[in-house]
Amino acid sequence: MRKGFFAKAIVSLSASFGIVALSAFGAGAVVIDDDMSNVSADESMVSTTSEISLPSKYSSRDLGYVTEIKQQKYNECWAVSGISVFESKLLKEGFSVKNMSFDHINIWATRHSSGKGWQRSYKDGGYSYTVLGYLTSWQGGVETETLGDFDITSGITSDDIDTGLAKYGTTSVEYLNKNDTDAIKRAIMENGGVYAGYATSASCLSTDRISYFMPESYSGSSINHGVEIVGWDNNYARSNFNGSVGEKPKKPGAWLARNSYGNNNSLGGYFWISYEDKYIFDSRYHPLYTINSVQEIDENTRLEQNEIYGATFDIEIEDCNEVAYINRFDFSNGYNTLDKVIFETECKNAEYTIFYVPDDYSGKPVADKSKWTKLYSGTAEYAGYICADISDYSLPLGYGSIAVVINTEQLNSGLDKTDEEYKNPSLGTCEWVTNGDTGEYVLLNDSHYGDSYILYDDNMRDLLDWYKQEKNDDLGGTLVIKAVTTGNGADVTLLGDVTLDGQVNISDATEIQKYLTGSVEFSEVRKLNADVNGDGNISIADATAIQKKIAGIE
Repeated sequence: MRKGFFAKAIVSLSASFGIVALSAFGAGAVVIDDDMSNVSADESMVSTTSEISLPSKYSSRDLGYVTEIKQQKYNECWAVSGISVFESKLLKEGFSVKNMSFDHINIWATRHSSGKGWQRSYKDGGYSYTVLGYLTSWQGGVETETLGDFDITSGITSDDIDTGLAKYGTTSVEYLNKNDTDAIKRAIMENGGVYAGYATSASCLSTDRISYFMPESYSGSSINHGVEIVGWDNNYARSNFNGSVGEKPKKPGAWLARNSYGNNNSLGGYFWISYEDKYIFDSRYHPLYTINSVQEIDENTRLEQNEIYGATFDIEIEDCNEVAYINRFDFSNGYNTLDKVIFETECKNAEYTIFYVPDDYSGKPVADKSKWTKLYSGTAEYAGYICADISDYSLPLGYGSIAVVINTEQLNSGLDKTDEEYKNPSLGTCEWVTNGDTGEYVLLNDSHYGDSYILYDDNMRDLLDWYKQEKNDDLGGTLVIKAVTTGNGADVTLLGDVTLDGQVNISDATEIQKYLTGSVEFSEVRKLNADVNGDGNISIADATAIQKKIAGIE
């Protein structure tokens, strides 16, 4: 059977409120689908786990794990609610965070002057996945007072905004399942809140605007909308749901939602949405997520990454129990201690191993695994962004790679490949997204040769070559693997030390000669060290200067 990959989602955009919904899709790239006619909801919310005792009622709002209510100005419920989830996590962890700007992410998620990025203006709808790219790339969120004067209507573009203002970085994100209500409740208790989507219609809203229920029988018009769920009440009365739709839930119980319409009701902008609501947590609004971990960002911490938009897609390889996904970085900037590795996968319960991979003679990750250094191994306890604590591995100077090896052999034990539970090794990529109806791009990713590689069946390939060869796709994608590094940021320089081994010898002159022939590439530090005569260029004169220095000739 030919090896291939499968789309895991379709993206559905509401032009009015701008929330993206994702659900299962057969093959090909991610596409937009506005049709809700084929979407159904479970008749009941079924709890599948009960690891801790859960109270019948809980509210992060009452406990102070929320900032003041926000009011969206355009179609940015996805931004307001996503940022609210981030704020709640920070407050739950004890950080004294203040209101964060949703204007900042709105502009960040617009088209760049290069034509890359999210293909939208600040007035257009947005995407639930967009927030995750923004937060896990550490380019947000940004407190409003830190941002200062910021006029979203002034013509400012994504090229103009400051992406270095974030004080906190998101390190892990868990995708949740609507049927596991206990897990959703635990996530609220542990992290402050979860991001969720549903379909909103005025006819399903109570007269006092604090209770919402769309019954399974509803077939009228609706708008996709995103909120932060911050609590629940198992005994919230059925009688509270008195919308003009004229139908009440069969049982009591509701989720407490933080909305993005300002202080518009007696609950100060919060409202209750029935456990039995037709679309709350539905798979079309994937991902339903919570932020599991964050950390402070300081001058001694750097995030190495080859993409900023996050995972829009998970790629799989058929007929393989194990696949190595690899990102190559330049570790010659003075941040040479590896603290954590972050990667995205929807391959829940799969085993994974993380390696440091040196370059081979051609300047690519070496395919010989005996030359790799094992850094960490574990099991993906959930689908989403996984964070592995590497415990301060000292990175060699210069180019090197981080490999995440996904193995599903144990996970698939006893299963046939035709079984629904069977999983191929998968990892997130930042890939282009198109509108399925118009063919227009929704996201244009910014992929480059030399950033990502894939290894299986003892065959190492640049990911862009893999996309071209397997799918005839010239745009391809970039793997979502990030490295959290620490150091002092100082230049690691010694004039003439091109090999970065701490000394100057004939090998350095040889490396310059290889560079001039195009057989090797240099990191920025190696370029600085190679310019021995200080003329701003790397030439044979620099190699000669090293040879003279070794020979004692001035």
